[in-house]
Amino acid sequence: MITPRDHDLFAAATRAFDRLDPVIGRYGRPGRALDVRIANSLPRRLQVIRMRDQHYRDALAGLGVPVWDSYDEDAVQLVCTEDDRPVGSLRLTANTEHGGDLHDDFDGVESIVEPGRFAVVGRALVVPELRSCGVLTAVVHAACRWWLRHGGSTRLVVTCLSATVPTAVAFGGRVLTEPLPLGPRKVPVVLVEVDARRAVDNGCRWLGQHGWSVA
Repeated sequence: MITPRDHDLFAAATRAFDRLDPVIGRYGRPGRALDVRIANSLPRRLQVIRMRDQHYRDALAGLGVPVWDSYDEDAVQLVCTEDDRPVGSLRLTANTEHGGDLHDDFDGVESIVEPGRFAVVGRALVVPELRSCGVLTAVVHAACRWWLRHGGSTRLVVTCLSATVPTAVAFGGRVLTEPLPLGPRKVPVVLVEVDARRAVDNGCRWLGQHGWSVA
């Protein structure tokens, strides 16, 4: 016997995933509303993987890393959605005295980055049609606020493509290195250290100046 599908079960499942993936920032402007979440559930982590695969694969291949690597499993993954459509993402990995992905990518990083706990910001992306619209600023702002509340530190280190260094500096970043060739294609990257408190203030100021509300 065929019985009607219980659509309430789908609503309950959606609510359960929303509890697993809490919203950590809401940003709005006329005609646009963004939610930034922690992507804990498998469906939202799959959204991150799909975005990387569709829009970031070539860049990651140039850096010599897969779409999803061993650090991703334990990282804090952020996903930004507009009307439930994923439009941006970013990951935070904690570096301690015991090492981390930054130590694996760069020899002698201990001589450049001061010891202590900090977050490494990486794998940031925005879908092509929304670049330069403020989506990345919203995601970075949300990430910095989250790290200040939960990371036990105010420090972040960003591995920037050379072209994105001015953006990191605008957030209050301090350039630590000259361009360094990374990966099989010798992609030039620069390490930039950011104080999350300053980044939150500067990000909030930029968003307000460009018509975004921050919740």
